[in-house]
Amino acid sequence: MKTMRKNILARVVGVGLAIGLASPAIARDDARKHDQAQNREDVQQKDQNKKHDRQQTQASQRPAENGRRNETFAPTRPDRRAMEMRQREQSQSRNAERREQQERTQQRMAERRQSEHERAQQSQARQRADEQRMRQQRLEAQRRERETDARRDAQRRSTLAQQQEAARRAADARRRADIEQRERRSRDADRARQHQQQRLSEMERQRRIAEQRERAAEYRRYADARRDAERHRIASLQQQRRIRQYRYQQWYWERQREMQAQWRARNYSYYSDPYYYTPASYRYFRDGRYYQVNQYAADLLRQAVRYGYQEGVRAGRADRLDGWRNDYRGNYAYMDANFGYNGYYVNRGEYEYYFRQGFRRGYEDGYGRDYRYGAYNDGNYSILAAVLAAILNFQPYG
Repeated sequence: MKTMRKNILARVVGVGLAIGLASPAIARDDARKHDQAQNREDVQQKDQNKKHDRQQTQASQRPAENGRRNETFAPTRPDRRAMEMRQREQSQSRNAERREQQERTQQRMAERRQSEHERAQQSQARQRADEQRMRQQRLEAQRRERETDARRDAQRRSTLAQQQEAARRAADARRRADIEQRERRSRDADRARQHQQQRLSEMERQRRIAEQRERAAEYRRYADARRDAERHRIASLQQQRRIRQYRYQQWYWERQREMQAQWRARNYSYYSDPYYYTPASYRYFRDGRYYQVNQYAADLLRQAVRYGYQEGVRAGRADRLDGWRNDYRGNYAYMDANFGYNGYYVNRGEYEYYFRQGFRRGYEDGYGRDYRYGAYNDGNYSILAAVLAAILNFQPYG
């Protein structure tokens, strides 16, 4: 009996501790949701307890009735204290069972609340995931739309730039054509006027021929001596690994040698060349003094500026592609400045001066790719007629 009492007391204490440790916050949060279910379960539990009490009462009364029936046969009356003790134990057992049932009911309710809480959390997580996915989809759609707009804008800008460049080139071509046509008409008029003028005297003609012979001989000596400088320059470019500039220099010398070979192979006659009896028709100012030249010498100086610009563009482009510094003075084509010169009509110093004027401007256009002084058309570089006229500044003479 003592052991049974201890067990019952331990159960009661355990149940009390379990009930005391249950979270009141969770019970308050979920009480409103389960009030009706709890009321129904409490009513059912009370009915069951009442039914169980009646059954226990009937069961306890049966021995008493049987005892009264058998009083005549029993030698002594039953122990009342033992019966009370037994009833008290049965009542405690019933109370313990009710508490256990209540604990199971509370445990089921807690499990149900936990399950509902987990389902709510899962639902919220799914909802957040859906919202995140929709937000990412919106952002991705906005990004694709921005990229599409940027591509359209870039394409429009490129098309507009191409149209503007085409219009600029067409305008430059028309302007150059107009200027060249005016220059050609002017040259034709000058030549016609010169033919009508009286030729130079025979003495002046002989003086020019003698001067030209000496000039041509001096230029041939210079051209022969220049070969050593050519080899030294090519070796220096190879050491510096300036591949583009090395190729350009080879092209420069090959073209120069070809032109010299053509000039030497021709059957030139001093007495049939109109330069020697054509009087001066232009004058220009340089280094503090005026110079007079006829139409043929003027054309050669124009050629010097044009050749200088073309070679300057090629040299500047080669240095830019080689990653070399901007140094037009250090380029051998600038130092040589004899490309296209054959030793006739003007002094070598005059030709070199105007060649370098064109070369410097062409080098800036080729190195910087902005073409401020000329234009590029179908693989050809040409200086603007206005720039050419400003460099030479020819004035009518005679």
